[in-house]
Amino acid sequence: MNKYRIYHRRQDIGKKIEQLHRNEQLAIGIIDVGTLEQLENTIKWYVSKMNNCLHVVLSEDRGNLFEFKKNYPDVTFIVFPSINSFGECVNAIADECFTNFFMIVRSDIEIIRFEGSYLISCLNKKDAPIAITPAIANSKKEIIPSLRAPKLEDSLIDPESYFPQMSTTQLFTTLYPFKGLGIFERAFFQRQRGYDLDINSNYYQFLDFGLRTYQLGKTIANSSAFIISYPQRLSIIEDRSPSEGLSKVHTRALGVKILNGKTLTTKFKGYFDKKTYNDEVKQRLVNIVKKDFNSIVSSWQYTIDEIELKEENK
Repeated sequence: MNKYRIYHRRQDIGKKIEQLHRNEQLAIGIIDVGTLEQLENTIKWYVSKMNNCLHVVLSEDRGNLFEFKKNYPDVTFIVFPSINSFGECVNAIADECFTNFFMIVRSDIEIIRFEGSYLISCLNKKDAPIAITPAIANSKKEIIPSLRAPKLEDSLIDPESYFPQMSTTQLFTTLYPFKGLGIFERAFFQRQRGYDLDINSNYYQFLDFGLRTYQLGKTIANSSAFIISYPQRLSIIEDRSPSEGLSKVHTRALGVKILNGKTLTTKFKGYFDKKTYNDEVKQRLVNIVKKDFNSIVSSWQYTIDEIELKEENK
């Protein structure tokens, strides 16, 4: 049973949603995280500028829903009694959009660049990444280090941060979607059951999804053909403080080891969850994992700037 109510856009009435969306490649999901004014301005912008089916996720206490539906009849509203995490909102959009790809944005950001045709063409290629994330700028339009690379530090997976390359014709790898933003392949996202809501942290939900993606031999990319900014925030950080589910993330990521071509389960020191290890790692992950954490780290493709920085620090 869904925890939310859904109010479909006007065009959906009297039609099967799957038929409506079958020729649409991209849906856009706006997650309400700012002020009511920001939400209204964001909806107006996407309705006027983007020719895509639009989904808005908000909670019941967010203003007058009747006015929203009346003012924006071509928008689908997904309404929660209360929202526990960003991942919960993304999972709902993936469940309801029925398009090949869906894009996740927030009500407190602005799009600076969006070369949609190029981005979708990259996602449609053979061996394409399962998601493309944006370069991110602060209120001064300064690009921040929003790419992540895998690193294990004192038994804690603590990814390194680095700046994206400002090339609109290349894709660069990143470990997980920073702030949960980006364009996602819906089929893969659904097969992986989206974000794990048993993990009580937005950051660790995103990290867990990225690690599971790379374990399966897939990638997540970043492109400056897609740039967003936080117009009212100079500092854009993520909360990496320990939270419920931390051990689950590490057990999935570190509980499988590939040795001499064989995939084995392994116990390790540190953040270990016995239930996840017995119920998930030993029963399922050991049969599907293509790359373990060590091989993900050793094969990681860094940007040119990051390679130069590492050479300087030797």
